[in-house]
Amino acid sequence: MDINDRVYVAKKDPTEREKLIKEYTPFVIKQLSQMTNKYIDERNSDELSIGLLAFNEAIDNYDNTKGSFLSFSSMLIKRRLIDFFRKNHTETIPLELYIESGEDYESENRKLEMFSFVSLLSLYNITLDDLVKQSPKHSDTRKTAVKIAYTICENSELLAFLKTKKTLPVKELVHILNISRKTIEKHRKYIIALVIILSEDLPILKQYISSESEVAKI
Repeated sequence: MDINDRVYVAKKDPTEREKLIKEYTPFVIKQLSQMTNKYIDERNSDELSIGLLAFNEAIDNYDNTKGSFLSFSSMLIKRRLIDFFRKNHTETIPLELYIESGEDYESENRKLEMFSFVSLLSLYNITLDDLVKQSPKHSDTRKTAVKIAYTICENSELLAFLKTKKTLPVKELVHILNISRKTIEKHRKYIIALVIILSEDLPILKQYISSESEVAKI
């Protein structure tokens, strides 16, 4: 019996539900860890509590005509975590506002990923409009921006600096890549957006990044 079939049993069988939640707790932890970019403590973690509640909620609301259960539960876990992080800034967005009639879970995951991307950009005071305005006009400049983003992601110290200070390590990048400070600063928001896509749990958006990447067209 696969996971999708087991969920339908778990809807009515508390014992099977408990077994399913226990068995897939590592899956829940992985989703949370990828989204928060930190270690999730199994013994004392608000995030884990939210994740497990979301997984349990997913069992109740799963519809196998819309896709796999793991896609649905992953989506719901991320939604509830976003709600948790945003609770001091905006109202919680209810489940029904995310789901459109007849839409599959993969489509919803794409929407949620974009929502996550916008939320992550906001941590750096960046909007999608900013990316449109700062999108490099020439392919060589776009290639340079991607190169800078990959350099940051591949260097733990540079990445930590960006995530902690919420700004680019310009001095270090100038030294490592022999690129002018003006080039880096002119496209600062665009480069940060690329780093977010490359370093966070945004697999769909990662597909858009290449030597010709144009984040503004996402």
